[in-house]
Amino acid sequence: MTNKKDLIILGVGKILQVAIALISTRILTEILSTEEVGNYYLLLTFLSLFNFSLLNPLGQYYGRHLIHWEHTKNLLNATNILLFLRITAISFSLFIAFIIHQAFGYDKYYTISEFLFFIFIALLASTHGVLLSAVNTLGNRVKFTVYIVATLSVGLILSLVFIYCFNKSAISWLYGLFIAELFFSVGLYKYLVKNNRFSFHKVKLVMQNHYIKKVAIFIVPVTITLFLQWGQSQSYRFIIENKYSLNTLSYIGVGLAVASAIFNAVESLAAQFYNSIYLRQITHANKEERGKAWNDLVSYMIPIYLLLTVFVISLAPYLTNILVAEKFNEAYIFVIFGAMVEFFRVLTNLVYMVSQSEVKTNTTIFPYTIGFILTVGSLYFIDMSEKLWMIPLSLSLSYFATFLFLFLNMRKLLKIKISIMGIIKVIIMSSPLLLVFLFVDDKTILQALLLVLGSGIYFLILIYLIVQKEILEVTK
Repeated sequence: MTNKKDLIILGVGKILQVAIALISTRILTEILSTEEVGNYYLLLTFLSLFNFSLLNPLGQYYGRHLIHWEHTKNLLNATNILLFLRITAISFSLFIAFIIHQAFGYDKYYTISEFLFFIFIALLASTHGVLLSAVNTLGNRVKFTVYIVATLSVGLILSLVFIYCFNKSAISWLYGLFIAELFFSVGLYKYLVKNNRFSFHKVKLVMQNHYIKKVAIFIVPVTITLFLQWGQSQSYRFIIENKYSLNTLSYIGVGLAVASAIFNAVESLAAQFYNSIYLRQITHANKEERGKAWNDLVSYMIPIYLLLTVFVISLAPYLTNILVAEKFNEAYIFVIFGAMVEFFRVLTNLVYMVSQSEVKTNTTIFPYTIGFILTVGSLYFIDMSEKLWMIPLSLSLSYFATFLFLFLNMRKLLKIKISIMGIIKVIIMSSPLLLVFLFVDDKTILQALLLVLGSGIYFLILIYLIVQKEILEVTK
């Protein structure tokens, strides 16, 4: 359970985390040129490709069995094996990165040595996310909060140092964050493996064929699914850069990033509270108990995400005015559609958790294939240069299709359900937020701040009404 003091620390930490992330977005768009902002999102697409396809599957298996390894004092062995496998996967990623650089002619943006070294450092630093998630899963939410705030703070400072000491480029900016992640990964590792001893005998057991086969059965479908997830959520950046320009990518990327930053803040806070509880509930639970655990989880999460969607759509012009440089103010239209993209993305992520609790990850491949085909097919074969808002609209429709097919598949595994009446109730509760549309936008920061503040207070009141019972439970 979380005491009230810890709850206050978590709340303050989350506010700081969101503030730093949003300030970083504002500074990034102010300092970098429009083309370099587009380059920033292009680089993130490369990194997400390797993380989704080669590194995250290992991290998901690690996360699924983390609590068991902690109980059996086997966490040091498991973590060391994970790190070894990640290094191996990173080495293979560099080979793929070389092919991509040559095939797509990205030498116009970066030299091959500059590109490969950047990919290596970035993927090595991404280990920070796995270790940080493990700390949260094991229940130390305060340490999780302290580390994430410290990493973001130091990362922002280092990014500014790199920008002004070297050059105003996307690569320089990202190096700042990655160096911070590498530094704090050391402390996270030491914390996770304390009170554990290395056992060569246990490591040898992992190398046996039957165990490798068991891991492969989990990881291979996850790898395919995560690649399809990447194709659906990230590959549009490749297509936009190729069909249109880096400048076009920068505007769409900024708009979607504003919506994504807000949703990620709420999603990470929810994960911080609920994921460790959910994992403990499904560990050693029977099928009926696992179904109930998921239903309980979404009874809180879907209303929160739906409220957030209405909030972002209503305040899109004002959020853009506050969070990004003036040159990107017209990107608010992409924030509106980005909110819909994010809503169906987070819903899909919730449903995806069922496949992991049942250790039947192959059931996710078909739904994500549908989403991948819809995304790539619509963006590649349809010219949207005159109506760029159709790009995020097509992304949201593909996510809806993925969510629908995945939900139907997961219902075959567990008795999961979504309350329609609960959704209608939330829509009615959130309708006053739409009154913001009646205001005339005079583009001033003061107006934007007042409207966001007022709407934000109402939003938080509604959230409290939804989760108050749970808050009372964790503070007992």
